Amino acid sequence: MSEILRAPKGLDGVAVADTSIAKSDADGTLIYRGYAIKDLFEHSTFEESTYLILYGKLPTRSELEEFEAKMLRFSMVPHNVYDLVKTIPHEAHQMDVLRTAVSGLGATEGGISSEEQKLSIIAQMPALVANCYRIIKGMDVAEPDPALSLSQNFLYMLRGKKPSDFEAWCFERMLILYLEHDLNASAFTVRVVASTLADIYAACTAGLAALKGPLHGGANEAAMQMLLKIGSADNARSYVQETLAKREKVMGFGHRVYKTVDPRSQLAKKLLRELLEKQGKGLETYKLCEAVESAVWEFKKLPANVDFYAAPIFLNLDIPIETNTPIFASSRIVGWVAHYNEQLVDNRIYRPDATYTGEKGLKYVPIDSR
Repeated sequence: MSEILRAPKGLDGVAVADTSIAKSDADGTLIYRGYAIKDLFEHSTFEESTYLILYGKLPTRSELEEFEAKMLRFSMVPHNVYDLVKTIPHEAHQMDVLRTAVSGLGATEGGISSEEQKLSIIAQMPALVANCYRIIKGMDVAEPDPALSLSQNFLYMLRGKKPSDFEAWCFERMLILYLEHDLNASAFTVRVVASTLADIYAACTAGLAALKGPLHGGANEAAMQMLLKIGSADNARSYVQETLAKREKVMGFGHRVYKTVDPRSQLAKKLLRELLEKQGKGLETYKLCEAVESAVWEFKKLPANVDFYAAPIFLNLDIPIETNTPIFASSRIVGWVAHYNEQLVDNRIYRPDATYTGEKGLKYVPIDSR
């Protein structure tokens, strides 16, 4: 029997797969297929960056136009999936609703993993996220408008009104930031499920379950609730100090990879200021975020992560807080599909060992003698 190697908790510092999709580094860099996140954030579109993540190169104009047409064609969700969502209790968490809907979509689509279905699950996520929220809130289902881009449609379906070009552009920037982040908890979960040869719907349903947790995707909702509780920049330092004194987490801070700066958070921070200035709302929210960020760094030396600044951006785009993590999922599913595909290129089922710490040699005792 080969020697069993002991891995650190959380597999910290352990490489378990090769990938060419994305890479984050402790020095504050992030690349998608070799391109710096800042470059894509400033110049790309969601559809173009999605093509890059899936196929490993930036598309030509004709390739992009064909891809956009495909995504639009695949964006309609079967209505029996919405019928399933209508049976879910209205107090359910939006991630639970979305997870159930994606699982139902897999049952409807036959549970296979053709190229068309992989694109379909990406294209259908905006409608699923928007309409899961609408149904739970007692509103009618909103269908995508073929004249709108994916980011425009997302806001249109979710809010019930067409966004301005600037709103859609801001929202698209956030989708690009959330597209992919190498072997995070949900991507690893997807790869584990893929390694069993389960279909893409099963793998993405598992990814959604992993993303729900407040230590992963759920941090954006928790961060926004925290900012609302703090209220103003004047309260930030005392709140952070008291929270840390109680050994509680300040939500939206710290990262397994980034030790000094999350490059996505700094891009989102700049975007938040730009959005507030464009809306003429004043910079109180920006100053609050900056004050919290400064205090956490002073007391704990933890950088803000992307969720911390994503939350107020979404709020100022009139996006309901409970849809923050589903929106994260609707973008990150692109990375999940890419990881699913990559895992199957040279697949071996994940089956790590565990160090047994329980008892041995116990003898069964009949129930009446216990």
